[in-house]
Amino acid sequence: MDSTQKISHLALDIGGTLIKLVYFSANGDYSEESRNGCSVVHGKLCFAKFETRKIDDCLEFIRFNILHHSGVQHPNGAAHDKLYVKATGGGAFKFADLFKEKLGILFDKEDEMHSLVGGVNFLLKTVPREAFTYLDGQKEFVEIDHNDLYPYLLVNIGSGVSMIKVDGDGKYERISGTSLGGGTFLGLGKLLTKCKSFDELLELSHHGNNRVIDMLVGDIYGGTDYSKIGLSSTAIASSFGKAISDGKELEDYQPEDVARSLLRMISNNIGQIAYLNALRFGLKRIFFGGFFIRGLEYTMDTISVAVHFWSRGEAKAMFLRHEGFLGALGAFTSYNNQSHNDIKSHQHTVQRAILNCSGDNLRHIPVYHSSFVDEEGITKACGCPLLPLKSHIKGPAPISEQDKTDIVDEAITFFRANVFFTNFDIKSPADKLLIYLTFYINVALKRLEGCRTLAVGTKAIINLGLEDIPVPGETGFPFPGLFSLPQSQDEADLFRNYLKQVREETSGRLLSVAYRANGTPNKWWLAFAKRKFINVVVL
Repeated sequence: MDSTQKISHLALDIGGTLIKLVYFSANGDYSEESRNGCSVVHGKLCFAKFETRKIDDCLEFIRFNILHHSGVQHPNGAAHDKLYVKATGGGAFKFADLFKEKLGILFDKEDEMHSLVGGVNFLLKTVPREAFTYLDGQKEFVEIDHNDLYPYLLVNIGSGVSMIKVDGDGKYERISGTSLGGGTFLGLGKLLTKCKSFDELLELSHHGNNRVIDMLVGDIYGGTDYSKIGLSSTAIASSFGKAISDGKELEDYQPEDVARSLLRMISNNIGQIAYLNALRFGLKRIFFGGFFIRGLEYTMDTISVAVHFWSRGEAKAMFLRHEGFLGALGAFTSYNNQSHNDIKSHQHTVQRAILNCSGDNLRHIPVYHSSFVDEEGITKACGCPLLPLKSHIKGPAPISEQDKTDIVDEAITFFRANVFFTNFDIKSPADKLLIYLTFYINVALKRLEGCRTLAVGTKAIINLGLEDIPVPGETGFPFPGLFSLPQSQDEADLFRNYLKQVREETSGRLLSVAYRANGTPNKWWLAFAKRKFINVVVL
């Protein structure tokens, strides 16, 4: 970790599907000032998320970033040698012993509903341009009047869905909910499409067409509207309804169409139930949060259309830019509610967050970094460590032990997560190589598009390997400024030969995951050919 980065006040929200983290980082621009008698530190609120089933990745992230040193001592005088961090959600109870054993930290547990409401109120009162509407492809930010904020309905879509009527700071009531939420989407999605993660399922749904499998009003009325009751021909009469009469089996449908229909079904259901509860209590403002939405335009539009339709335009669905971290933010701000001396010495951090928090200062960093941070004895070229490889391909890379992870393993393992990001916070020189390989995998997958057999795909990859490999300073190198320029022709040749070796090794291992054992394409990999890594267009 960068020695200039100052970390404090880790807070976690551990749900049934996802773990969300929030912590404060002063970074290298650390500065402090006095304002209204308070000590104010400038910096950023940082965010990360992990699947709960991969909790070991979360523990490693906390350990790697030394976040477990950012807790505080408990006010009750117990366990003076232990650090406490704020935690909420059911996992704060379920995994308390695991965090104590692995990281030596104890959880200061915060009520889940209280944290959710506290997180939303914090965002709406503090962060400019936090709330927005999305309807018919138009995103509009909503100006929040702090004097006319309450009451409102909060719909938090996690594994399940909770609907909370909020009447003020600390004044709220859970009035309804539904068991059909993000957990339902992922659970059914895994059974029906074989997707392994929430992000993978959402990405798949983006390419689907629900009308292939949903029964529409027009399917029943011969392509016409049912105008008497206000239903257009494109309205869904029955989710998955065409499967009744099509005479098809599951494998006859495209998984992206199934994913799209599933997403539409759950989103419609949540939007309708939310409006009915708002109507029940006379609420005009409905805020939707939770990681189910993830800023996906199709999901937001579906929920908005449902609210607009059932309310006849009288109610609006509103969304939050930091929708997925409400509970973690509420737990984070609860540090400021403690009165004991140890936390008083840290209160400036939370007050800083409230005073200086803005859209630019809130950032998500769920990027996976390379674990190769020890550079002792490693040769470098162009500022890049020539890391060992588990490879028999001729080249300058040292030979790694076969039972150990190398940089190619990391690049392939992290690819489907890292490819979603438009920036990458470099923490070690090995991260530069990880960035290069992530881009190369993106290029290779693009070449594999349309290759319907392993034999055809192998030929495409061999052709890719025959292309010239530029080094920094040469035309065609994808990341100007990422690596230093070679100081001699020998250094340029060394780096070129290493890149050639590591690319060939990556290609071989990529083919083993991009194609199944029977030689057919693995669509759960090839679908990612459409992604743009850090906004670099792959041709």
